[in-house]
Amino acid sequence: MTRLTLCLCAAILAASPDAAAATPKLQKGPYLVEVTDTAVDVRFELDTAVPADVELRPAGAAGDAAAARTVVDGSASMHSVHATGLEPATAYEYAVRVGGAVAGTGRFVTAPRDDAKTPVTFLVYGDVRSGEATQAAIVRAMKETPSDFLVNTGDIVAAGGSAADWQEFFQLEEPLLRDRPLFLCIGNHELSDDQAGTSFARYFGFDGAGDGGTALLPYGTTRWGNARFFFLNGMHDWKQGGERAWLERELTRSDTEPGLVWRIAVVHHSAWSSGPHGGNAKLLDAKIPELLAAHKVDLVLAGHDHIYERGEQGGSTPIKYVITGGGGAPLYPIEHRLPSTRKAESTYHFVEVTLNGTALRLVAHRLDGTILDSCGFTQGQPWDCDAPAKTGPSLDPTGQAPADPVAASSRCGCTVPGARVGVALGAWLALAGVVVAGVARVRRRRG
Repeated sequence: MTRLTLCLCAAILAASPDAAAATPKLQKGPYLVEVTDTAVDVRFELDTAVPADVELRPAGAAGDAAAARTVVDGSASMHSVHATGLEPATAYEYAVRVGGAVAGTGRFVTAPRDDAKTPVTFLVYGDVRSGEATQAAIVRAMKETPSDFLVNTGDIVAAGGSAADWQEFFQLEEPLLRDRPLFLCIGNHELSDDQAGTSFARYFGFDGAGDGGTALLPYGTTRWGNARFFFLNGMHDWKQGGERAWLERELTRSDTEPGLVWRIAVVHHSAWSSGPHGGNAKLLDAKIPELLAAHKVDLVLAGHDHIYERGEQGGSTPIKYVITGGGGAPLYPIEHRLPSTRKAESTYHFVEVTLNGTALRLVAHRLDGTILDSCGFTQGQPWDCDAPAKTGPSLDPTGQAPADPVAASSRCGCTVPGARVGVALGAWLALAGVVVAGVARVRRRRG
């Protein structure tokens, strides 16, 4: 399996002579991406293009010069400092240095070995856009909830083309992102125009070199311990094209991946939803749920509708799903409760997920600290906290009620928040090329 890491190490924004003379300041970060069992990318953006470095050492080894190592990065405003040769399941401390001065610090733990039997815990949230006070409160609550890493279901900014919105996101999330890696899928608000796509590629885009290309892509995959995550662009037409070919290829690889127990897909717009957007017609029309089920994907995580929903769709392709879109954006009502729905509530929240052997446990936390939902399942079994699911001829093969066309699929015209219909793959590749010019290092690794 390709492990994707990209390093944006060129000066994307040239600094003026006056700016160069000033003391460089952190604009974004530091934040962590692509943490594996042996590597990490520490990313940060400065207000001017200058060299920088990151010093790493095992936690608790302060003052031990022999334990420290420094990775130097060339002159750039956007830095992605890639360090390899780390030990699995090990805590590290790091310091970002600019001009010899410490600009930021953090701490992280590497992923366990692929064959490790230890439990894995991660937090899931999404649709944080435009929710400054609420988003900040959720960040505080998540910071107090131990986890190995974070998963975001998309729409992290209100306007993907707005530099101010990206700045606000990183400022609000900084206490969380400096110490825990973030893995996320792209949302429609990160696809509103070319600048939106370029910004997503700059900060979180997936490297396409492993698939024979050179561009940054809005989809990718990663592994943490015995779990593999597939991050999908849910706003794409999945009937054909590079994204579908990629997904089929990666799912097939995962079928025989050594030590793999869990397969989890993350997509912004779910194939099933009781919120006003309804199910994702692009996924349903392309039979992506059937494809995921055929390759034993255990769970689909999504957002888009600003609600909490947990379900298990029936029919010929049973699959479990969780919608977590209560990260800060204005809440939506529960409009079209589906036969597949097991629990749904319109409230601000985040979800804690623990994988332990073949058992999964989730706890959904409301913003006020109360428990919204607590449930789990063992692979191949239904949710363990529910009454038996409804069955019978009223359900179509996707587990939805065909009598309600809004619930059956969404034609909501919300591919992007602006007037455009969406960024096609070709357009994405073109706009991502702006950032690709700054890629200095590309790492490819098979699981």
